[in-house]
Amino acid sequence: MHRSMEDHFTEYRRDGYTIFKNFMPLDRLQYIRQTVDAEFRRRHVEHPDRWIRPDGTTSIRASITNVLTDEKLSEFFKEHLLNPTLLDYAEHVMGPFVQLYGYEITGYPSRPLDQRKKVDRWHRDAFNYSGVWGRDNDTHHREDRVYTAPTACNCITYLQDMNEETGHLRILADSHLDYAFILDEDVHKPQANERLVELQAGDMVYTHNEILHSGSINTSGEIRYFISAYFQRFGLPHRDTFRHPLVEAIKDEARALNDRRILRLFGEDDHLEERERAAWAKIIAEDRAARNEG
Repeated sequence: MHRSMEDHFTEYRRDGYTIFKNFMPLDRLQYIRQTVDAEFRRRHVEHPDRWIRPDGTTSIRASITNVLTDEKLSEFFKEHLLNPTLLDYAEHVMGPFVQLYGYEITGYPSRPLDQRKKVDRWHRDAFNYSGVWGRDNDTHHREDRVYTAPTACNCITYLQDMNEETGHLRILADSHLDYAFILDEDVHKPQANERLVELQAGDMVYTHNEILHSGSINTSGEIRYFISAYFQRFGLPHRDTFRHPLVEAIKDEARALNDRRILRLFGEDDHLEERERAAWAKIIAEDRAARNEG
């Protein structure tokens, strides 16, 4: 069933995430799995990537990052990234300030069955501020539950069903509103109020970067894949390069169409600050005009 942007936003604002069901058709999903599977199996066996976390622990996974610069993969991932629904929703929650931080496909190898249902690690994503203020006891911010637009959001498309075998996505719903945090000794433990999110292959999840979430260990016997397009506010530091010839070709197409949104996605908008300040001035003028004179 098709859901409106406003319907998705109501859910996103309340819970910190929303789900676009059946976003990627199964034929495309199967195509990309078949295309990358041999490479991920090689990496997992021969040279497993280890993601070093801030707490010093590791999570075995392999990732192909900067996918738009990969000649074998770039056309598929270009089409996925530039899907109007994906970008329309990013702008709906972030405003016309959407820039790409990083774009990747990641695969988690299957682990022993005794690790089934185990929590990977509770965390918030990049550019969050709750990680700092959540532990600050000298302010009164916890008295309010104010929704703010994300400084970044993760758009994750899963390439298999997400369940007990493949490992649920775990979310602490509405934790983007309350500066909640989990003690270091508890980041690998289930939480009493967690939500185990069951998803079907092809579903896309949009998360607010302030939401606390975790993966679960994959014990399915197969590689668990997701595609992540991580969006951030324009001008923030980005991981992926925007100066590779394949990316430049996308920008050239955007220039020919005067497509500001696509250029901004790759860090180009010389007039954004001027336009934003004009919007501020309009709001300030409206506020002054609305003020009752005593």
